[in-house]
Amino acid sequence: MSALSNRERQGRIHSLILHEGNLKATDLAKALRVSIATIRRDLAALERRGLVERTWGGAKVRSPIEYLEDFKAVASKSERAKRAIAAAASSYVHEGMTIGLSGGTTCTELARWLRGKPITVVTNAINVATELYNHSLTKVIVTGGALNSYSYELIGEMVTYTLQEYHLDLCFLGCSGISPEFGFSMRDHLESAIARAFLDVSERAIVVADHTKVGKKTLARFAPFSDIYRLITDENLDIEWREKLKAEGLKVEYAPELEPHTFA
Repeated sequence: MSALSNRERQGRIHSLILHEGNLKATDLAKALRVSIATIRRDLAALERRGLVERTWGGAKVRSPIEYLEDFKAVASKSERAKRAIAAAASSYVHEGMTIGLSGGTTCTELARWLRGKPITVVTNAINVATELYNHSLTKVIVTGGALNSYSYELIGEMVTYTLQEYHLDLCFLGCSGISPEFGFSMRDHLESAIARAFLDVSERAIVVADHTKVGKKTLARFAPFSDIYRLITDENLDIEWREKLKAEGLKVEYAPELEPHTFA
């Protein structure tokens, strides 16, 4: 691994930190078989690019904004599952694509995995935009709308009106409920309308949601199963529900939990 260029090595470091959430410089040095001094220089370079935040003895995933405690509490639930889902979802995004990202904690995690990709992202969530803004290869377009300060999402008719002017190769949507009888739903009719608007202007739509959403019906439906290209969820969904979703014809990808790296 010592033969890697600086850029390649820094890319590997960034991937490892994304994978783990945070890492010690000593572990990174062991993994990449380079000196602590080299790792420190790489972490400094990554921090200047806005990709990581250095900590005492290492680095962690950088968040460019300080989230409200309520949002952080929701994000911390099924945190490893959401990270696994985001990692799996990111593999569907390729250079030159125009994608949509709704709000929510899982889409926020996905945004972190997309940093620096040469793509265009259309979003109604100001935190998603902020997670991506400092990366020159990633173009970010934010819809108008009224701010929901709890979720960091822009809501209202202006969002749906703006989205009508775009064409997306792919969109990623969070949700509150997944039910064979009711389809995909949100707790709020405004959020549901926005999800539907994203779906209507996208070639394909992928729902990203952890297993706790399966079996729930919430207030407002935005799509039947047939309108969604794929659901990406975590491996903790039980066999009974897996069989029910399969019987309904829904394509489901079960993202494996990211294995902690072993640093010999």
